[in-house]
Amino acid sequence: MSTLLLIPWFKLHGIPIVGKLEIQPFGILVALGILLGTRVAEWRAKKTGVPPQLISDFLVYTIGIGLVCAYLLNKPVYDWDEFVEMVQHPKLFLERYMGLSSYMGFGGGVAAAFVFRHRKHVSIMVMGDLFCFAFPFAWFFGRMGCFTVHDHPGLVSHFFLAVDNYNGEGLPRHDLGFYEVLWSAAAVGLVLWLGKSPRPRGFFMAFIPIFYAPTRFFLDYLREVPINGGDVRYFGFTPGQYGSLAMLATGVLVAIRVARGPEPSIYVDGRAVPNPLPTDNAMAVSKPPSTAPKSKQKRKK
Repeated sequence: MSTLLLIPWFKLHGIPIVGKLEIQPFGILVALGILLGTRVAEWRAKKTGVPPQLISDFLVYTIGIGLVCAYLLNKPVYDWDEFVEMVQHPKLFLERYMGLSSYMGFGGGVAAAFVFRHRKHVSIMVMGDLFCFAFPFAWFFGRMGCFTVHDHPGLVSHFFLAVDNYNGEGLPRHDLGFYEVLWSAAAVGLVLWLGKSPRPRGFFMAFIPIFYAPTRFFLDYLREVPINGGDVRYFGFTPGQYGSLAMLATGVLVAIRVARGPEPSIYVDGRAVPNPLPTDNAMAVSKPPSTAPKSKQKRKK
């Protein structure tokens, strides 16, 4: 196949500041994603009657702890032997970059959400719904960062979306970071379109896992093996595929909860805040105001 049909190879490098200190394009894009995701979540919070400050606090918990877990747990899951070496020589923790694992970050974020619920006494369904609505906006920039440094190499392929001359080795490869950029762009359009209609709280907390997990599961079949810079396999599956199965199951359980109702509420100063975007279910169970004359209403009392 002609190389004109492939994505040309490129790689963004860090911008030197002082000595070995550099500004990394990956870090800039991740930061932009977090900022945009936070703004989108706050915007959605206002539309659904949730105090924006509450979602801001929630995101500090989940994103902060999620990033820490994504960094600290990446090496034990993806390269156990190197992790053991680092434990035996602790100074290596300061010398080596441990990488980032998306699913370890998701797991840390979920744990942080439960801590937040316990401390603030708020519904995870409500807060998680806002988080998931904003997720594709943040994920677009996060995966764009992965694409600019090409840290998710795929199998050799002449597919027209493959990256040519990958890492200068003269062969085109799938780039899994780029494919998730495309997923994110599609997901942004979908959540904006779906968000135009009334949705029960928890809808997007079910939709995003169900939409993302199968995509990630099958994309990981295109991922390279460790010897070529790819991911480790456990019984034939990557850690990401196991994480995808867990995420899919969670999404299905949330969908069942949302379908069965009742719609979760969030409390401010001890009072439930109704969803200003009424759903069909909510409208169906609501009772119409009485049309009886006032005099009759008083006699009934």
